[in-house]
Amino acid sequence: NRRMIATTLTKDKPQVSLFRESSDQLLANFPLPKGKTDEELAGDAAKGNMDSFEVLVLRRRKGLVRFLASFSESTADAEDLAQETFLRAFRNLSRYDPRKPFLTWLYVIARRLAINFKRNRSRRGESPLTEEETELSGSECTTSFDSGSLWSCASKLLYPPAFRVLQLHYAENMPVKEIAEVLGKSATGTKVVLFRARRSLADKIDPQTYEPINR
Repeated sequence: NRRMIATTLTKDKPQVSLFRESSDQLLANFPLPKGKTDEELAGDAAKGNMDSFEVLVLRRRKGLVRFLASFSESTADAEDLAQETFLRAFRNLSRYDPRKPFLTWLYVIARRLAINFKRNRSRRGESPLTEEETELSGSECTTSFDSGSLWSCASKLLYPPAFRVLQLHYAENMPVKEIAEVLGKSATGTKVVLFRARRSLADKIDPQTYEPINR
């Protein structure tokens, strides 16, 4: 089982606990109704309902870690960034406008933290690969392809900015305008990246099996 971040929140001091359970397992046993939107849950959490924020963490943690992994070189770093993102979001719930998409707001926080993380690593003299240099070939994806996971393979076949746009659009169901806001890009530029990412992936992954095409 994957590590799961779940919040143990008090009114004055939020804390985070780590559980070795999947989000599906935890949500299955969670007492709250699952029909509420992110925006409704965030609104409830802002009024002091800690359980509502717990559901938001369980619901959004997996995609957030995947997104943050494209900024870092280890799963541990992505987990730490996700934890800090949720804590930062919780502390700033009073500033959140529930009339706007919660997911966009959450991912803006995550991107800013990730950028600061990379900047701090650079200042410490570490030299991670550039985003363009981290693009891998289809053969490398084949060796670590896991259970037909499209996203696992896509993260290795696409350079990070393209993967982020693709993930936000298809995995998180974000429209282009919101993706552009999250990434700090123009809507037109985001559309271009999305188009190129789809075309690149179509050339590298079999549409029937979702497995890498060996050329």
